[in-house]
Amino acid sequence: MRSAPEIRRFEIFRPFERYLIHGFSTRKGGVSKPPYHSLNLGLHTGDARQAVFENRKRYFDALGISEQRVVYPEQVHSDSIVFAKEPGIVPHCDALVTDQAGLYLSIQTADCFPVFIFDPVHRAVGLVHSGWRGTAQNIVGKTIERFEEHFDSAPNDLFIAIGPGVQQSCYQVDRVTAQHFSVKFLLPDGRDHFKLDVQGAITEQILTKGVPSRNIEIDKTCTHCQEDLYYSYRRDGKRSGRMMGIIGLRE
Repeated sequence: MRSAPEIRRFEIFRPFERYLIHGFSTRKGGVSKPPYHSLNLGLHTGDARQAVFENRKRYFDALGISEQRVVYPEQVHSDSIVFAKEPGIVPHCDALVTDQAGLYLSIQTADCFPVFIFDPVHRAVGLVHSGWRGTAQNIVGKTIERFEEHFDSAPNDLFIAIGPGVQQSCYQVDRVTAQHFSVKFLLPDGRDHFKLDVQGAITEQILTKGVPSRNIEIDKTCTHCQEDLYYSYRRDGKRSGRMMGIIGLRE
């Protein structure tokens, strides 16, 4: 008997389950062969495309959604945010927002942080891909601003979950990268190198926009360390698969 995909869900969204669908995949429950075993959801990897298609079908079935209603941002490590109105691929984009029921936003990660946003007052959702470049450009803070502009959202009405990614203990960067961040997020790690806390920087950006800490859930799992559960590009390079985050309003 085949195993079902193992999906991470956030407690902060539990009160809204009757009209909100969300999830973040692990690497468990798919058909991909090593080194992509097993639930690789990234087509732009060295994995067999048919395996990825089957993995996506299993994942979407487990979430109870149609693949034909999923929105895919191109993800270019930008601060570009798009108001999604229809399914399909959105070029040059790293964050999506929508208030359309039955439209499911997605992002793919393998160390970068997925950030899920929900406004239960105005029934709007957002999903952000925030690696160090996106974080340096404050893409999460800008997405919160987009909620205010598009949906008239108040920051204290937003509920936000930051999913797993590469944690500071495993994320060494050089001085060129480090200069984009406050020293509070840096630990010296040898000559001209530092350990960078990307998740901490994202959290500060959310709080700075006025979202109360009680409305934020943070998964501090390290994708680099948890090889049995998550893909990691820093750990595995081109042999890494991809996880996928999904959020959307039920029809």
